[in-house]
Amino acid sequence: MKRITLFYALVCTVWNISAQSHKDIASVDSLAARVERFGTGLPQEKVYLHIDNTCYFVGDTIWYKAYVTRSDKGWLTDLSKIMYVELLTPDGYLVERQQLKMEDGTAHGAFTLTDSLYAGYYELRAYTRWMLNFGRHEHPHSKYTEDMFYNKQMAKDFFRDYDKLYSRVFPVFDHPKEAGRYAKDMTLRPMRRYYKARKGKPEIDLRFYPEGGHLIEGTDGHVAFEINDEEGKHLDAEFSIIDSDGKEVAQTRTLNRGRGVFTLTDMKPDDKYKARLHYQDYDYEVKLPEVEKEGYALHVERKDSVLRMIIQGTTESKEELGIQIQCNGVSKAVRKLSTNATGKDTVDIYWASLPTGVNQITVFNGEGRIYADRLFFVNHHDYNQPLITVEGIKQEYAPFEPIELRMKLLRHHDADVSLAIRDHATDETTYDNGTMLTEMLLASEIKGFVENPGWYFETDDSLHRKALDLLMMVQGWRRHDWKMMAGQEHTQFEFLPEKIQTLSGSVHQTYPLLEETNYGESVYIPLIADTAPIYTTAPDYHKKGIKPPLAKVLTLQDLYGPLIKKMKKEANVSASFIQDRDIVDVSQTTQNGKFYMPSAVVNDNYVLFLSASDSTKSEKYKRRRKRKGFMDEQAYPEFYVKLDPFFPVFPKPYSYYQDAAFEEKFALQDSASWESFTERKLNTVTVRSKRGGLRRLDHSKPALVVDAYEAFNLAADYGLNCGMHDWRAFSRQVATAFFGDMGMDRHFYLQEQYDGKILDFMPEQKRESEAGMSMSNAQMEKYRRLRHLDKLYIYTDYVPREQGSWKYSQTNQPEVVIDYRLLPNDGVRPTYRDRRYAATGYSVCTEFYCPDYSKKPMPDVKDYRRTLYWTPKVKFNDKGEAVIQLYNNSKKTVITVEAEGITTDGKPVVWKSETDKTYSR
Repeated sequence: MKRITLFYALVCTVWNISAQSHKDIASVDSLAARVERFGTGLPQEKVYLHIDNTCYFVGDTIWYKAYVTRSDKGWLTDLSKIMYVELLTPDGYLVERQQLKMEDGTAHGAFTLTDSLYAGYYELRAYTRWMLNFGRHEHPHSKYTEDMFYNKQMAKDFFRDYDKLYSRVFPVFDHPKEAGRYAKDMTLRPMRRYYKARKGKPEIDLRFYPEGGHLIEGTDGHVAFEINDEEGKHLDAEFSIIDSDGKEVAQTRTLNRGRGVFTLTDMKPDDKYKARLHYQDYDYEVKLPEVEKEGYALHVERKDSVLRMIIQGTTESKEELGIQIQCNGVSKAVRKLSTNATGKDTVDIYWASLPTGVNQITVFNGEGRIYADRLFFVNHHDYNQPLITVEGIKQEYAPFEPIELRMKLLRHHDADVSLAIRDHATDETTYDNGTMLTEMLLASEIKGFVENPGWYFETDDSLHRKALDLLMMVQGWRRHDWKMMAGQEHTQFEFLPEKIQTLSGSVHQTYPLLEETNYGESVYIPLIADTAPIYTTAPDYHKKGIKPPLAKVLTLQDLYGPLIKKMKKEANVSASFIQDRDIVDVSQTTQNGKFYMPSAVVNDNYVLFLSASDSTKSEKYKRRRKRKGFMDEQAYPEFYVKLDPFFPVFPKPYSYYQDAAFEEKFALQDSASWESFTERKLNTVTVRSKRGGLRRLDHSKPALVVDAYEAFNLAADYGLNCGMHDWRAFSRQVATAFFGDMGMDRHFYLQEQYDGKILDFMPEQKRESEAGMSMSNAQMEKYRRLRHLDKLYIYTDYVPREQGSWKYSQTNQPEVVIDYRLLPNDGVRPTYRDRRYAATGYSVCTEFYCPDYSKKPMPDVKDYRRTLYWTPKVKFNDKGEAVIQLYNNSKKTVITVEAEGITTDGKPVVWKSETDKTYSR
């Protein structure tokens, strides 16, 4: 009942905001009021993960604690009860996704870095379903790729991307060659091909960010900038600003992390400004944004106890203008503006009235047009006082020595705190070293990655304040979209805060597959009213002499477009949850072809059967129809039923500093190639990777290994088939599911192999590069059916994090090889007409093991633990005190103690000890 109440509350709030945007007469007051209602009625959620260590080795376990907070209050969320945590490879491929049940806004879990994984910089990504309503945009792709999908909506869902989700990147090193010797070697996934390094003039990335967003005629413009090399490394530089006449109007230089600011006075509309600089013996010129004839410039500065906002327009304006300040989506101040004859107005807000954190200023008119906006940071130092103490830490511990620490909460006797104690010898400092404090106050509110965010809070001097303000101007991102909040943009909340496990999906018409043929034989295709062979990839067509226009990859729409029909009536959806001997059946009639039903509460692995039937038919008919052909994968289902995936598909590219050694001092590169990631010699890290031209395919080094049935289900849920297995198009479906279109405007080369061999289906047409094989029709039939398939081994040089890279625009574009592996010993697995999933419910985490050495161990006992102690929740007594007891490993050890958490009223708790300093919040 609570969930239903929340549902209607959310819908009514959104409806009120949307309705007012159409019915009310827009004004500054009404728009500001909508923003205020939105911020308190539909708060966002933020995530932070506390992990047990700073680096890992292949074979280790990653222990983590997740904290999810409300943006409006700051305390632990009471909206969502389910969250998702994903482990991604350095390339951006998904290793595992865990669904976690949240109790009071927190959850914990663990990932195992299995021996089959490569070393490199891995990523943890975390979110709730509610968070996926915000910051959405369309992932770059070619329009032709949309024809690979059943319909346009499924393509749109696949290419849905997000501005920002919580991310934590950390190094994973090779498995130790000798137990206990943790050499920080990093052997990355081998590639078949290297890319020629570009020579000559190095590229630089110089970008300009006018304060408020625009350069306005006749005003003074404050312009921030950031300059990086082509890899994203910050540069130290100085340069001049030149006007259209070639006159130098300003000089500037970087102040911090490649950033700086300069001022342009009394700008003219016809002036074309550009920056001129000299770098590595080369000259560069970069254009500034155009000067606009209309609008308002915004300048923000702190004057003693007030925040002063100076608004400049081209002339006096009679239109109604307003300025609004919000923090974490909650409105904090609204003022109306009244420009004078010179088009200028000044607004002062008491600094003390604004909360600590990232604040957002928006200048707008009564029609909802945004003239200027800006982020700025407020720090009242109300988070400086330590909220927890840890005592009893010795300088060093003998082998197997007992360790006892005393923890005490200060001023708050109620807080949720996780604790990690580890061997300091293998700690690895990285730029991704944020804490609960820096994430909630800073990093979660701005665009992109913030390297070493704690530096901004080390001291409150002019250098740090200026650097922080430059960060606001350069990496400003609007987590809280003012136009959406004001009802000026269409607002559609696709996902509700999850309270319970649910199934959501849709039902569609199925269609008959094209006539069964042998590989390479022609088949009649209705759309083109002609026969053509269905091959996997375009180059194969050309090898067989097929004439244009058929010499192309045939998409789902090419093959079946005319057969795809819209649903004319609703269907009855049946779901069966099976775990061991327990079976739970649920059903629901669709609404507009969609279903959203509660599922059985399930932990760990289970089997899900999903089917749909004509809702107008009798129960007898439905039972008979369900039984007939139930275990025949070639039988036609009555409907195409699919779950609607909501998980993010695409990884974000790493910034330079996410996979760089801390405080590295490399010479500036004059080229970019694979060595930018794979051949660095780091301060404490040796990165090894073999390179040397195009090598033969190494079948022991796949990029991905996936279960064939799971790959089919993924393709079907994305809309790449109609819920039926068509072996002729399966490889292309799988490649699209895992790689999209690689951001290219042409199809990438795709090759099929069968247990490591290419099928030589036309012996007289010999392959140029690799020997093929022939097989009997009976043997070939096995590779065509899911019941015989075990795994798909997928090989590619493609790195999803590098989509759009210059490397992929060359002739050496990435190839994809999909190697079909049969079940061993002529095995057969059960397959079905309807949808059958090997699904996973709530992830259940085992307890961290701490050995007991109260009895002195034998001399030959070796203990090489790096994480000595981990608990996701410290148990404090009524006085806010806790005693932690554990034992050291088998060597002399200096320990690092790290506690993080949050109080009941939303104050971040951070305490960290190191050999050289102690940091607490």
